[in-house]
Amino acid sequence: MASYILLVTVYSFLLLEILLIIKSSLYTRRERKTQRPSYTPNAAIIAPHYGWDAQTEENVKRLLDQDYAGRYEVVFVTHATGESGYDVSYPHLIKLVEQHANARVLLAPNIVDNFLPRSQKVQNLMTAISTLSDDVEVIAFVDADVAIQRDWLTLLAQPLQDRIMGATVGARFYCPHTLNTASLVEAIWVNFQMAFQGDNPLAMVWGGSNAIRRETFEAGKVLQRWENAPIEDHNLTHAVRSLKLKVHFVPDCIAITHTENRTWKQVMEFTNRQMVWTFWMGLKAQWAISLLMFLPKACLVLGSIPLAFYFNHLFPVLLVPFIEIQSYRLFTLNLPRWLRDMPKVRETIRIASLVTPISMCVAGLNAVYVLFQNKIVWGGVRYEILSATTCRVLGRVTQHRKGKT
Repeated sequence: MASYILLVTVYSFLLLEILLIIKSSLYTRRERKTQRPSYTPNAAIIAPHYGWDAQTEENVKRLLDQDYAGRYEVVFVTHATGESGYDVSYPHLIKLVEQHANARVLLAPNIVDNFLPRSQKVQNLMTAISTLSDDVEVIAFVDADVAIQRDWLTLLAQPLQDRIMGATVGARFYCPHTLNTASLVEAIWVNFQMAFQGDNPLAMVWGGSNAIRRETFEAGKVLQRWENAPIEDHNLTHAVRSLKLKVHFVPDCIAITHTENRTWKQVMEFTNRQMVWTFWMGLKAQWAISLLMFLPKACLVLGSIPLAFYFNHLFPVLLVPFIEIQSYRLFTLNLPRWLRDMPKVRETIRIASLVTPISMCVAGLNAVYVLFQNKIVWGGVRYEILSATTCRVLGRVTQHRKGKT
């Protein structure tokens, strides 16, 4: 009897996972069929920067070359440092915007040197927003380490004409260029987040690609929420929800992050940090899904595999990893055609899908980790996360930085 209960439990969790993918697929199809009038308000793109690598320059050029029918400006912002006077990205950005009248570069104060009670990214964003002109109607945010399409701003701005939409959000797609196991697991972990977006209460604002109306930003008191905050996007999520508005996912607005040579230490630090933010900043439903759906299933499957060779009735447990592999491949059919047609992306999907069970297990372990840890290291600074709106800056840490923003 116990073995049958185990089987039912494992497949129940697996069924929930598949239902989530189906729901995401239905939303994506419905959204792509929706026709909206043109809407191109005056917009400002805010792009915070930290570090510099080979891909960053191309990402910057994509921002400067948006196919947007309205007027827009790009505000790049990095921060001062006590050692050289500015982050390494600053001179690169200055050079790239020289010929663009609609772009400028700002230097935010360093939070450690100036004893500021918020993360450096939040400080950078606050510095940029304080300089926006009054005629800016929509504010879009984008991370420096993502490659966007030319219609990125148009896709994010257009749904905001519907007043029920509090914020629009794209998604990120990790594309590893080195197919080591750690990089592939991280890619699955990140990419599968898209299944949680859509027209549902779990939809969240992702800081790397989103837009919000200026009036919504102000009505939600976002600057006040950021005053002592560790990160911006979860507070944007809380602000939109507080106004009873929707976080609207735009399925064709995909930002690509190219990764390579990721180690297990880097992957676990990154995934743990994401989950620490989610848990300690009050988005407990997303955390609970990882804890209650992914972890038990992974433990039950791993624990049952040795027994399945001795007890034939447990053999169906061995099929679970193979079903998860196929479920991820099914999920990737939601991606835009232009992305799926890229040879490198097709290869990534095919190979990365093989480690889907491992990635689900990592998500479960992340959920357990945050029960015992609320400190993170981010951008060379250690923080203690106290709540959605409060963190404690603990100071710099010594680490080898490879230019990742």
